[in-house]
Amino acid sequence: MKNFKTCNMTILEKHSGSANEKNVDQLLNDIGEWNKKLQSTSEEITFLNQFISADIFIQDLPNLFEQLFTFSNELAALKTERIDLHQVISNHKNDLNGMLECEDISCESFYYSEHKILENRLIKFFSKLREFQTLLFRFCTDKLRISN
Repeated sequence: MKNFKTCNMTILEKHSGSANEKNVDQLLNDIGEWNKKLQSTSEEITFLNQFISADIFIQDLPNLFEQLFTFSNELAALKTERIDLHQVISNHKNDLNGMLECEDISCESFYYSEHKILENRLIKFFSKLREFQTLLFRFCTDKLRISN
């Protein structure tokens, strides 16, 4: 009977994992979601770039090409930021292995702080992308050619 209890305790300890392992898993789940959202924005940016470049606008509108050029530059900046964020997330994911070695709360707090900073940066990026899309769509609303 004693061997049975010892065996069960070992199994529970193996599956429950340390507090650091659970914390790392939660942060890694966040990173997985961030990567999914960034992948989606990559596709959106590609579409918007093609949309801006397409021959779908009413001809002879004053400053049309200048405005589209401005949108194109803003979109290029968003694309560069998305690529940078993807790299920063990748680095952050690799750095999280160090959290497993933490022995005190201040060490864990460092990783949580870095995670939160990155999360806030992503929130700002997604907000900028939404604002850009809204401005672009408003601009284009009455400037698209209507096919007969």
